[in-house]
Amino acid sequence: MVLNSGANYALEVIANDISKWNFTLGNESKAVSQIIVDNKKPLIGIINQSYKITKGGAAVVVFKASDEMLDEVFVRTNYGKNFKAVPFVKDGFYAALIAWPANINEFRADVVATDKAGNISNSQIRYFYGDKKYKVSSIALSQKFIDGKVSELVEIYAANPANLEGIDKFRFVNEALREANGKKTKEITSKIHEPNLEKFEIRPFAPLKNAAAVASYGDHRIYSWEGSNLSESWHMGLDLASTANAPIIETNYGTVVESADNGIYGLNIVVYYGFGLYGIYAHCSSSNVNIGDSVKPGDVLGSTGASGFAFGDHLHFGTIIQGVEMRPEEWMDSKWINDNIFDILENAKKTINEQK
Repeated sequence: MVLNSGANYALEVIANDISKWNFTLGNESKAVSQIIVDNKKPLIGIINQSYKITKGGAAVVVFKASDEMLDEVFVRTNYGKNFKAVPFVKDGFYAALIAWPANINEFRADVVATDKAGNISNSQIRYFYGDKKYKVSSIALSQKFIDGKVSELVEIYAANPANLEGIDKFRFVNEALREANGKKTKEITSKIHEPNLEKFEIRPFAPLKNAAAVASYGDHRIYSWEGSNLSESWHMGLDLASTANAPIIETNYGTVVESADNGIYGLNIVVYYGFGLYGIYAHCSSSNVNIGDSVKPGDVLGSTGASGFAFGDHLHFGTIIQGVEMRPEEWMDSKWINDNIFDILENAKKTINEQK
């Protein structure tokens, strides 16, 4: 039998037993369920999107998804990350910020919509992909280096520090500890806290006055020992330095979601700015905020320092979208923010409001 989509059917289930009750006819029970056949996929329409996404950078997309039994909408990437989309302007319309990590060479993103019957639709977001080359640094390790900050971190965080010697200490810090600290940061920064996107306002970040950049986002660091490659890491933030214990200035309105020690990051402050966007301020010497605090432009979050895996007083500043770290430089550039985020959202809003 062929079932037609949208048609209603009744399913009757009858059960009998072999009891002698009812003149040896037994007991009988009936149940009737109404079944609606749904084999139609949700409809997806891209309303607007950033023209370009750069390796290590971010972009936005606005779309419409419709289905009588719509279940989920999200943006799926080729590297396994799904970005949550939030309701935008009117029912049936959604927006999402997404990111392309610096350590992923190829990128693709699709809007995905599912319904409660299990039907799935997807539509590729037609970004122009901008490649970007990031610095590769070769660092030769020394025993003096390992005996310093590396050994200090091992003593604090390793379960059995006495069992680690030499290069095993470095591997613990650069691999095991880094992975654990990164996992914690990802858990903290993966949520979107608002049910819908009513407005999104971000000023270009400027967390440290008169600062010089001493290390860039996307720096691929390869560590060697006695001529052989030993370990590697990716630097997913921008290191800024001015004077020792310099004040870290808040640029935007946000909510503090973390203010605590986190291993290689040291004393670490994380602020949520809406739409899945977070800022991370690491290696601090002091913090003036607590979890749940609201912050505003001009507030002093804390002071720079050399806590964690830092070898001089500086601020590690990072920007994160739903757990994915991206180039802070984009979010420090007013023209980039206007061209790639604000203008896209505003033009999409006009298009949506014009629809009946």
